[in-house]
Amino acid sequence: MDGNSGSQSKAVSLRQRFDAYLNDENSNIAKYVNLILITFIIVSVICSMMITVKTLSDELRYYIKFVEYVFASIFLVEYLVRIYSAPNRLKYMLSFYGLIDVAAILPMFLFGSNETFALRLVRTISLFRMLKLLRYTRDVQILLNSLSKSLMILVMLITGIILLTLIGGNVIYLVEPQNFNSAFDGVWWSLVTMSTVGYGDYVTHTLAGRIVAGAAMIVGIVLFAIVTGLISSRILEATRIYERVHCRGCHASIEPESNYCSTCGIDKPDQIEIPSDS
Repeated sequence: MDGNSGSQSKAVSLRQRFDAYLNDENSNIAKYVNLILITFIIVSVICSMMITVKTLSDELRYYIKFVEYVFASIFLVEYLVRIYSAPNRLKYMLSFYGLIDVAAILPMFLFGSNETFALRLVRTISLFRMLKLLRYTRDVQILLNSLSKSLMILVMLITGIILLTLIGGNVIYLVEPQNFNSAFDGVWWSLVTMSTVGYGDYVTHTLAGRIVAGAAMIVGIVLFAIVTGLISSRILEATRIYERVHCRGCHASIEPESNYCSTCGIDKPDQIEIPSDS
């Protein structure tokens, strides 16, 4: 009994230690581990881009492919360690970061390294490993948490932009069918016009077409301005959360410029109280 309980406690301790090495923000070891992983991610993405250079020699191409497999193996080991150390393994595997970890390693082992469409697909999917960097950036995590609060609003705005693009594309094809091959070309024109990019591949020639184009520009400016303003407000909110301090009395989270704590009412809550000599 004691032997079994001792081995179980050692296993739990090992899992907690691995979890701390990977996720503890206050651990110096975790900082070094994350820094090494960040370096591996950046170098691996550079290798994936270098292999697309057609003027590379066969020897150099072989070495780059070998390095890619090495990095994929390292990321596979990291993924297995994260599964082993996770408090809830299934929850981690189905989480955003868990799926990103799989997307970064699985295609290379499934498709190999032959110069085919599958390889190009592998290299494109492998770029998802760049998203792994989000795990190691606390500021980005705070911003993503802030944006998640407005996720439904963002979805509604993007849905509105898509619907208006479809409507605009069909309307412009209705009023100027001689200028567009199909309604799909009209939708492309509508998207380019609403985003004010204006490639110039399609130009309206009639008064009705110009009215539709002007309406699309105005609607696009308004909608994209709303999206930009919403994201900017969330960035400001994330910045204020990041800059908050803790009250020296009750340890509540407060604004750094506050003269008193809204929880306990103490004056100068962000200053250290120096005891007077008596």
